[in-house]
Amino acid sequence: MTLDVNKPRLLNHIQRIIVVGFLSLVVLLTWTPGISYGRQPSQRNFCNWSDRSINTTRLPQLMKEMGFKPPARFRALLVRVELDRKANLISKMNLYAYGTSATRVDGWNPASTIKLYAAVSALERLNELGYGPKTTVTFHYPRGDKKISLQKLLEEDLHKSDNIAHNRMVQLAGFDYLNGPRGTLRRAGMRDSAILRAYAQSQWEAEGNSKILRASPRITLQQPKSGRYSAKKNVLPESTGTAKVKCQSAACTSLSDLGKMMCHLMLHEQLPQRHRLKLGTGPNQSPMLAFFRQRLNRVRDANDGVWLALERHLIPKSQRGQPSKGSYQLFRKAGFSQDWLSDNIYVYQPHSKVRWIVVMAAYPGRKSLDQAADIIARIIKDDLVLKSPKKRTNSPKKAQ
Repeated sequence: MTLDVNKPRLLNHIQRIIVVGFLSLVVLLTWTPGISYGRQPSQRNFCNWSDRSINTTRLPQLMKEMGFKPPARFRALLVRVELDRKANLISKMNLYAYGTSATRVDGWNPASTIKLYAAVSALERLNELGYGPKTTVTFHYPRGDKKISLQKLLEEDLHKSDNIAHNRMVQLAGFDYLNGPRGTLRRAGMRDSAILRAYAQSQWEAEGNSKILRASPRITLQQPKSGRYSAKKNVLPESTGTAKVKCQSAACTSLSDLGKMMCHLMLHEQLPQRHRLKLGTGPNQSPMLAFFRQRLNRVRDANDGVWLALERHLIPKSQRGQPSKGSYQLFRKAGFSQDWLSDNIYVYQPHSKVRWIVVMAAYPGRKSLDQAADIIARIIKDDLVLKSPKKRTNSPKKAQ
C-alpha cells in the first residue's frame, strides 16, 4: 500500500511550522526581562555562568528611563540571585549587562579589582596546607627577608589596596596555582582572566624582584596553636610558574569574571561542595572565609560616591558604618588607575532571599560612577529588573 503524498504541499507546511517556531522564539527572547536558569538541581554551579545567559538590553533600557547619562566607556553587570526558602541554595539567577562589553577583557583597566583574585588564591593554598588567619609569612628575597602576618598582608592588599602587598599575594599563591589549568581562576570558570605583571613596578624591582610575577621566592609559613588550627611550620620552595596565559598586560579580566569571583566568595555556603572555593566546607562560614570577607565590608574613603549611593538606598541608617553578622552589608573591591574607576560589590540584605552583585567601570575620574551607582541602587531597592518594561502609548489627540 502506498500513500499519495503531495510533496510540494508537505514541504510548504513544514516550512511554515519552522518559520512560526522561529518567530515565536524571537518574540520570547525579546520580551524576557532577564536570562534565568530557573530552578535547577542542587549540584549546579550558578556562579560559573555562560556569557550567553546575560541579557544585554534590559539594563540600558531601564537606566535610560531613569535618566541615566552614561560616562565615556561605561560598562556594567548586574546579577540578581534568588535563594531558596531556607537560603541554603541558589534557586534562580538573572544577569543583566549594559551593552556587550561586560564580557570583554580589552578596552578598559580593571586596576585593583583583580587583587581579589590573588588574595583568594593565596588563602586557598594556605587553607589546603592547614594554615589559618593567624599565620605569619616570611618571604626570603635575595636582598633580605620580608616578614609579615597574614592578617596585615590581607588588610593591606584588600582594604588599603597596597600594590606591593598584592604582588606578595601573587607570590604566596604561586603563579600556576593562580593562573594554571587547574588553578583558582580556571576552577571558578574564568577562562580569559590572568595576573601576569607586578603593580608598582619601580618599587617592586627596587627590591630585586622581576616585574613578571612568575617567580616566587622561598617562603616560610608559621602559625601558633589556635582553635581548630595546630601549631606548625612549613617552608615552601622557590618556584617559577610555567602556565600559559593570553594576557599581555599586568592583569586581564572582564566584569563578568569579576562577578563570578564575587559570587563564589560571597555565596560560598549556597554552592555545592565540589564547586566551592577551597576556603572551607560545611554549611557554616569557615574561619578563613570570615577572615577574608571582613576585609571587604568597610569603606576606605568617607567621600566614596559609589559606596555612599548604595549605602543611602540600601542600608538602614542605624546599621551604616557598623557591619556585623546578620546586618545589612556591602562587600566590595574597588579600583582606580589611569583615570579608570571600577567597582565590584555584593549587596547583602538579611530579610530578603535576594542577593545582588554589581560590577561596573567608567572613564574618566573618581566621580564617573556616581550617577550609575545611584540609579542601580534604586533598581535594586525596588527590584525593578523583573518588572515588565514600560509600554509606549500614543497620547490621544486633543479635540479640534
